[in-house]
Formats: sequence, C-alpha cells, structure tokens
Amino acid sequence: MTKNCNHNLCKSSALLAAEKICEQLGARFTQHRRRVFEIVWQSHKAMSAADIMIEMDNKQPPITYRALDFLKSAGLIHHITSLNAYIGCMHAKNPDHVGQLLICTKCNNVAELEPKEAVKELIEQAKQQGFSTQITHIEMLGTCNECE
Repeated sequence: MTKNCNHNLCKSSALLAAEKICEQLGARFTQHRRRVFEIVWQSHKAMSAADIMIEMDNKQPPITYRALDFLKSAGLIHHITSLNAYIGCMHAKNPDHVGQLLICTKCNNVAELEPKEAVKELIEQAKQQGFSTQITHIEMLGTCNECE
C-alpha cells in the first residue's frame, strides 16, 4: 500500500521530524517516548498499545500510554479509532495536516494521504453549522492491492 517506500528513509525522516517538533514545543523527547515512537514506526502496520508494550517488554503500561498520548498530542502519530491502534504520521512537519488514512482490514497496513480540498470543505461546513472541530482525521477501511 505504501508504494515505492524505502521504510528506513521513512523512519529516519520521521525521527528527525519528531526531534525537531519536540524541540519547537519545548518538550523532552525522552528515551521512553523515543522508544515508543520507534516501535510505532517499525512498519506501516497499525499497532495496538498492547503490541507496543510487548515490543518494549513493558511491565509499566501507564508509562507507555503517557508516551502514546504525548506523541499523539504532538502530532507525531495517529490513533486509529476503528482499530484502537497507532500509526506514525507521515506529515508531522505540516501543522495544518488532516489525517486521511487508508486502512487494510486484512493486513493492517495503513497509508496516509495528503490533505485534500474535500476535507477542508467538510471542516468549513462544520464551522457553518457552529461546530468547532478539534481533531479531524478520516479513516477509510478496505483492502489493499497486496491483499486483494
């Protein structure tokens, strides 16, 4: 689903962006936050918090959940509501980014699209209805090319 992706390049670029974003926020990119971030970025597959804790051999779930909450609030990862899982944000450097996620229900691979005018239009229509959006992302569930 992630066409022409050199995942090592994705990971290293994401890590550099995360360090810079934390610096801009005046927040510490602690060893634990970094490790959780690296685990989420192991692949383009959605990972549950339980999967992440297994990878960390973590006996202290609250620390992992706090790291996930921090990474999500900093815009470095997305929480995929429909799967209750996490994926790295491909566009963390863009503060106006609206997550549009294509999620394969067979293999859990996730691709992220760039913001499109249609999403901006939805947000504008919500404003016209007196609705103030706080978090906007769209999850599209289906089957990727490899699984079809």
